[in-house]
Amino acid sequence: MEADQGTVAKAELTKTARRIADEQKEKLDKLKANAPDLERPDFVWHYLLRSFSTMGGIKGFAGLIDNPDNYKEVTYERLAEISDEERLAHADGVCRRAKVNYPGNKGRYITKSFAQVCSLGGPEVAREKLLNCKGREAKVRFLMQFHGIGPKYARNIMMDVYHEDFHNSIAIDSRIQSISNAWGLSFGSYEEHEDFYLSVAKGADLNGWELDRLMFNFKDEFLPDAA
Repeated sequence: MEADQGTVAKAELTKTARRIADEQKEKLDKLKANAPDLERPDFVWHYLLRSFSTMGGIKGFAGLIDNPDNYKEVTYERLAEISDEERLAHADGVCRRAKVNYPGNKGRYITKSFAQVCSLGGPEVAREKLLNCKGREAKVRFLMQFHGIGPKYARNIMMDVYHEDFHNSIAIDSRIQSISNAWGLSFGSYEEHEDFYLSVAKGADLNGWELDRLMFNFKDEFLPDAA
């Protein structure tokens, strides 16, 4: 990333972030209200499913998570009732009915993650192990062991419940990448990309989580033509 280019982009993005934060304070406060989900005994499993449903497009959330008929077919308890030989076909079929993107991949992710959660001792034990990880990086590593979960979703799972270890995190997704592309920004690693936006957040007197949610919900306002 060229220094001058990055400096200009950072200054404009910082101004935009501060303006939108002032305008959307009520929405930010509402988004922080998901914290009680962390108390769900099946927190890890439920948020893995949420992640798989939105990979490649958020429309899958409505089909898999918000649709009770589909969701009940991929709960941990339901999958445990199905034989190892039939579980993949079952998960694949549910993903296709739910119209998630890349249903074949999602079916495999669900099946393999089920086996991993099972090997840990079940959903409640998986949640306990996650919360016993000390600090952000340990939690990220724990979540990235599950098939299909990379740096972005490992952060996003904990950011969705506004976990204190993730207040200064950015989940770099396609929307944030498109903002960077529009400003002509490129980075050598996920961490470098995240650090740039954390510096924007700091300049706007926000934490990383707040900037992340603003960019996700108001992406177009962060583009060069709007800034």
